[in-house]
Order: sequence, then C-alpha cells, then structure tokens
Amino acid sequence: MDWQYLKDNIYFSDGSLRDIYVLNISRSDWLKWIDFINENFEVRFTYCDITGDLKSSDRIIPKYIFDYWDNVSEFVVAATIMIGEIILKCYFFTEEEIENDITPKEIESLDHHNQIIDYLKSVSKILNKEVILTTENYDLDYYRLITVNNDEVLIK
Repeated sequence: MDWQYLKDNIYFSDGSLRDIYVLNISRSDWLKWIDFINENFEVRFTYCDITGDLKSSDRIIPKYIFDYWDNVSEFVVAATIMIGEIILKCYFFTEEEIENDITPKEIESLDHHNQIIDYLKSVSKILNKEVILTTENYDLDYYRLITVNNDEVLIK
C-alpha cells in the first residue's frame, strides 16, 4: 500500500476524527472486546464509583459500563487505549455498537497504518463481525474509508 495515498485519502487532516465502528453487538461481544483490549494494550479507564468520585484504572471494568447503560449510574465512562503510539478513545455511548475514535494526524507512517489495520483485523476476528473506519459522523452505508472482515481489508 502506498503511504501517500493513505495519507491523502484515509488519514487526511480536516479537523475531524476517524471513527471505528462494530455494529449490531451484544454485551457478550463487548466482554470479548474488553478482554482483548485489557490483555493486549495499555489502557486508562475512567469511571465514577458509587460515591460519584472520579476514578481511573489500568483495565476496563465492565461493571461501570453496564451500570451506565442500565441507568444505575449517570456518569459517562471512557477508555484511552494505546495502540503503539496511537491513542484510541472509547466512550461507551451505546451497547449496540462499539465506537472508537482516532486522530488522523497521529497516523504518520505506513507502520502506524499497519498497526491500525492489525487492530481492526483482530477485533473483526474476535467478534466475527465487520469493522469499519470512516470519517467522523458520516453515514456508514455510503462513506467507508476502510472495511475489515476477518483478514479481508477493503480500502477506499
């Protein structure tokens, strides 16, 4: 793959993030994803405990995510995940889809691109689902930059 093509067409800098989606998932899928992340990457998980105090952990703790989705807690939880030198964010907006954000300006080389592709392929294989990378807030039916299904990678 040509780095200049990727930089110009996938990781171009327009002030927006790149979204990574896995659609139509369940809590058991989330647990598989969480286990994969906790076992393979440096993580900073931010949550509020029962007293409302802001806490952080080096592991994603599913209980706080599920409590938020079940309206037991009104506090949003978030995770910062390091994929090599690349920061990947997850805010756990909804239990029906995994959404991660990356900043395209952090993808500075073909090696960084390959790290992202390796992550996308791993998630696809673990969940046996399609993983999509797109520009922020675009309609997934029409604007996909990268689509991964197990080892198959389609680049716009």
